[in-house]
Amino acid sequence: MSIFRCLTVLASTVAVAALALPGVAAAKNCASAKLDLARGVTVVKALRAFKGADGASHIEPAEIPGTEGAYYGGSVKLTQFPLGDPSQVTLVYGHPNIDIPVHPAPYREIFILLSGSSEIRLADGKIYPLGPGSMLIAEDMGSTGRGGKAGPCGYVAIDLQFKEASAK
Repeated sequence: MSIFRCLTVLASTVAVAALALPGVAAAKNCASAKLDLARGVTVVKALRAFKGADGASHIEPAEIPGTEGAYYGGSVKLTQFPLGDPSQVTLVYGHPNIDIPVHPAPYREIFILLSGSSEIRLADGKIYPLGPGSMLIAEDMGSTGRGGKAGPCGYVAIDLQFKEASAK
C-alpha cells in the first residue's frame, strides 16, 4: 500500500474518531458541542504533558482551535484541527492491563486514543484517565517522566511523532 493511501486511511480513521473527541459532538448529542457557529470555530480539548520548573512531568488542560471550511466545490463543510507535521505516524495497540513504565516524552508527540482505555500516572500520584477520543499532547521531554496503565480491554491509538522538530 502506498504512503499516500496509508495516510488517507489514517486520516479517515482519525476523522471518524474525532466524533468522540471532547468538544466535538456526535449527531445525537449536538447540544454538548462547544461550537461558535458565528465564527465557525470549534475547540477540541486535550491534555498537555510538560516539564515543570521542578523537572517533573505535569499535566494541564489544552485546547486546539479548529477552522471551518468548505470542500469538494463547497458541498461539504468540515472543521479542521491543525496538529502539525509529524515525522512519523504510528497505530498503537496497547495490550490489556499492561503497566507503562515511567518515562519522559522522547520527542514531542500527540497521542489520540481511538478505542479502549488507559491512564496516565504522574510522580505526585495524580491519575488522568484516557478514553476514546482523548488526546495527550506530550511535551515533557527531559522531565522525570510519567507512567500509566492500559485498561482492562487495552487500547488502540494513533501516535503522531514529531522527532525532527524536537531535535532542533
